[in-house]
Amino acid sequence: MKRLLIVDDDDAIRLSLVAAFKNMFEIKEASGGREAISILGGWIPDVILLDQRMLDMDGLETLDHIKDIDPDIPVVMITAYGTVAEAVKAMQRGALDYIQKPYDIERVRLVVNRAASIGAMKRELSELKGEVNVFGMVGASDAMKQVFNTIQEFAPTDLNILVTGPTGVGKEMAAKAIHFKSTRRQGPFIAINLAAIPENLMESELFGYEKGAFTGAATSKAGKVELAHGGTLFLDEIGDMDRPLQAKLLRFLETRTVERLGSVSYRHVDVRIVSATNRDLASEVDTGSFREDLFYRLNTVCINIPPLKERLEDIPVLTDHFISRYNRRFKKDIQGVAPEVMDLFLSLPWKGNVRELMHTIEFAIARCKTSTINRSDLPEQLISADTASTSTESSSLVEAVEALEKQMIQSALISTGKNRTRAAAMLGISLRALQYKLKKYNIG
Repeated sequence: MKRLLIVDDDDAIRLSLVAAFKNMFEIKEASGGREAISILGGWIPDVILLDQRMLDMDGLETLDHIKDIDPDIPVVMITAYGTVAEAVKAMQRGALDYIQKPYDIERVRLVVNRAASIGAMKRELSELKGEVNVFGMVGASDAMKQVFNTIQEFAPTDLNILVTGPTGVGKEMAAKAIHFKSTRRQGPFIAINLAAIPENLMESELFGYEKGAFTGAATSKAGKVELAHGGTLFLDEIGDMDRPLQAKLLRFLETRTVERLGSVSYRHVDVRIVSATNRDLASEVDTGSFREDLFYRLNTVCINIPPLKERLEDIPVLTDHFISRYNRRFKKDIQGVAPEVMDLFLSLPWKGNVRELMHTIEFAIARCKTSTINRSDLPEQLISADTASTSTESSSLVEAVEALEKQMIQSALISTGKNRTRAAAMLGISLRALQYKLKKYNIG
């Protein structure tokens, strides 16, 4: 059965819509934008009916969050009389259609059924290609599927989780996915980048302070730990925390109490800790720069996200994901990238990982004047880097590699009776990557 999420802060309207669709859809309700985003942490619908005007978060802001989580979910806006201009604005930002109040229920059924069919087809196509989307994190590689499986398994628990991986792979996205798939999803998600805070301010940022605790402390202030009460605290770049503060964090993990600077009392705080680092903390434990007892407290569950160059199957999937995102921002309808651009993407080292790819697509979408991103649309430094790297290669070696690749693709297609999905699996690449290769080598 197809899935429908109804988001409206009017109880009577939600009740009437549930009655209209209860025999046609599996339905969930949300009384506001934040609740809707929370639901998407563990349940992806085929269509969303979204009210334009809500108290906690307006429809446009909610729409932006939905599209960041999964740009393929069709959203139908419900708009009041006189706000059609806002509904048009919503469609420019990714909504599929809109319904104006007071609405005719038969028209609502028609629009929602059409949107749900589109959503179901997109979901089935993604599943066929082996793509996975976990709260805005997308991938098709075995490595990312393992990451997603671990998130699904341990997010509902209250265990502390350490996310590791180089800069730009999406460690904070993983932390958000853990939060929104946990039982704490209705609570706050508070993030703090420890590498961006001077050492002398780190303790007060984490644990807060009382008025008069130091020069300039004109008022009392809660720290990030207290602000995360009932939710998740994300400690990014945990390896940058100095030893004295490590001891205080360890004490908090043992007692679950916070003592603000300048205070003589303790506050109980209920929070789940997710940490992240691009360092080898185990080695830092060996050298004495990171406390062993704290390391084992934080590392109850470890999720490692590999660099992008080690999971090339994810590049076509991520490329499409970012194209959808920036099409909405720049109000464009770019369909994809040229085969030579995808070949370039698959050959680059991507030292900035997913973040670098994302900014590359953002730049290209802003510059592109056609329906396809071409090499000329890419940042100059990317082209220069590619030219510098390829100029040192032997052309005969490149030709030999391409000939071998073409032969392997042809053999896989023959072995599978030209079944592209099975051929891609045999070659260890995604279906999308295989399709680009078929175009490149003109293989029918």
